[in-house]
Amino acid sequence: MSCSKEGLLIDCLFIYNRRAYRPPAKDPEGRPYFTQIEEGIRRYWSGEFPMDQTLRRALEDFCDKRELQNPFEEADRLPVRVRINRVGASLSPALLSSRRWLGRQRRPARVYVRSSLLLPSHAASPLHRRLWGIFKTGQIESVGLNWSPSHPGYITLTTQTAPQRFERVAAHEAGHLFGLGDAYAAWYRFFYAAPGTEGYMMRDTTRVQPAELAMLLTAHTKGRMQYFPRSFKFKTIGRGLSYWLIRPLTRHFKKRTP
Repeated sequence: MSCSKEGLLIDCLFIYNRRAYRPPAKDPEGRPYFTQIEEGIRRYWSGEFPMDQTLRRALEDFCDKRELQNPFEEADRLPVRVRINRVGASLSPALLSSRRWLGRQRRPARVYVRSSLLLPSHAASPLHRRLWGIFKTGQIESVGLNWSPSHPGYITLTTQTAPQRFERVAAHEAGHLFGLGDAYAAWYRFFYAAPGTEGYMMRDTTRVQPAELAMLLTAHTKGRMQYFPRSFKFKTIGRGLSYWLIRPLTRHFKKRTP
C-alpha cells in the first residue's frame, strides 16, 4: 500500500485456485469467479472518501511511518485506487505461496472458490499461524486469522453465495486480507455487533466507510489487525446462542411443512 498525489493505492497480489477461473453454472454472462471477485473489490474499495478527523490522522501516521509526504493534509476527500495483480496458476496456491516465500518474493494472498454446505465464506491463516494469534491480540477472532502485512492469510468464497451478493461478499472478505476484523454479531465477538456500524462493509457488506479506511491504514502502520469494539454481555450472548441453535431447526421444519 502506498500514498502519492494521485491518492491512496491498495496494491493486491492474488493467486486463485482453478475453480476461480471457471464461471458459475448459471451466470448468463459467463464471467469467471475471479473476474467477479476483482470487480467487487475494486467497486467497493475504490473511490473518493470524505476525509474526517479519524481518517486524516490515520493517513498522517501512515505517511510518517513510511517517511512519505502527505499530499492530502488539507484535502476534504481522499482518492483511493485498487490495483490487483495475479500470479500464475501453474502450481497450487499453497505451493506457489511457499515457493515465493522461500525465494524471498512477495507472498500472494490466496483466494479460493469452493462449494461448502457447512462453512460460509471466510478468511483464515495457514495452520502454522493459527491458535497462537490470540496471545498477541487478545481477540478470539485471531485464533483463525493471525494477520500481519506479510502474512495476510487466505479467503474462501463459497459457490453457494447468492449471485447478487457475491461481489459484496468478496469485498468484505478482502477487508480481512487488508487487516480489518468483523463488525457484525459473530460468535467470536460474543454475538455483539459494533455500535454505529450499520452500513459498514465489515458489518453488512453495504459500503466501505471512512472509518474502515482509517482502520486499514492503521493496520499497515502498526502491523497489527484492527478490530471493532466488542462487549461481553450475558443477555446478548444468550440471545445470540438461541438464534444460532434455533434457526437451523426452524429452517428444517419449514422445509417439511406441506
